[in-house]
Amino acid sequence: MLKENLQKFFKIDRRWIFLLLAVCIFVPIMKPLGLPNKTIAPETKRVYDYIEKLPPGSFVLFSLDYDPSTRPELHPMATAIVKHAFRKNLRVGVVTYIPGATGMIEEIFETVGKEYNKTDGKDYVIFPYMPNIVAAMTQMASDIYGMYPMDRNGRDTRTMPVLDGIKNYKNVSFVVCITGTAILDYWVAYVGDKYSVPVAGGVTAISQPGYGPYLQTGQLKGLLGGMKGAAEYESLIQSPGKGTSGIDALNLGHLLVLALILTSNIIILIVKFL
Repeated sequence: MLKENLQKFFKIDRRWIFLLLAVCIFVPIMKPLGLPNKTIAPETKRVYDYIEKLPPGSFVLFSLDYDPSTRPELHPMATAIVKHAFRKNLRVGVVTYIPGATGMIEEIFETVGKEYNKTDGKDYVIFPYMPNIVAAMTQMASDIYGMYPMDRNGRDTRTMPVLDGIKNYKNVSFVVCITGTAILDYWVAYVGDKYSVPVAGGVTAISQPGYGPYLQTGQLKGLLGGMKGAAEYESLIQSPGKGTSGIDALNLGHLLVLALILTSNIIILIVKFL
């Protein structure tokens, strides 16, 4: 009798399994569960530590260069790092060389700016999209205002409090490039190596291994990789967001699959020796 009841497990309609998997994925996406994250990658921690050590009022330049196709991985990490910068009362400048990023940049600073009571022009400035990466990076080495005389709303950047005392890379404390393209390589080559500006990055999970040599040589001060990197950073700043939701969903999905595999094997062994 027990043997027959156990064998019914293998005849469960697969649609119930699909439904259970959908619930495991959907619930954390709606609300982060904040499952314990015991392993923080050293390269993620290095980005956090570098920002944490910057004195209030330091100027940090963000290069947010991703589009909707890489948003799930990169938007959460961009949001988390901006939160950290605002929490530390750092001054923030934002550039982009991807036209599809402009709307997402506005979204970040609209929500995070309100959360931390930060004012556009006083605490942060969003520069307009520029198509020529090399020209922009080269010009900023001598005079930021030569390339960005106005912000994305057409306001004079020279009069903005957030840029008080900022003229070129000598006045920039840290550069963080979050991208789904090779733009991070440009920051390393044209700014980090050439002008000794500290550079860190955030990239998709598939691109992360390619930046290992930059980390080993110190050309990159740190690196966030994919949704896991975003979740790790959210854990460090104790502010769960979309990165945490994504990793929670993946973890629960994996746990469900493992539980089903383990249960199936246990039942097979019991049935075999009954």
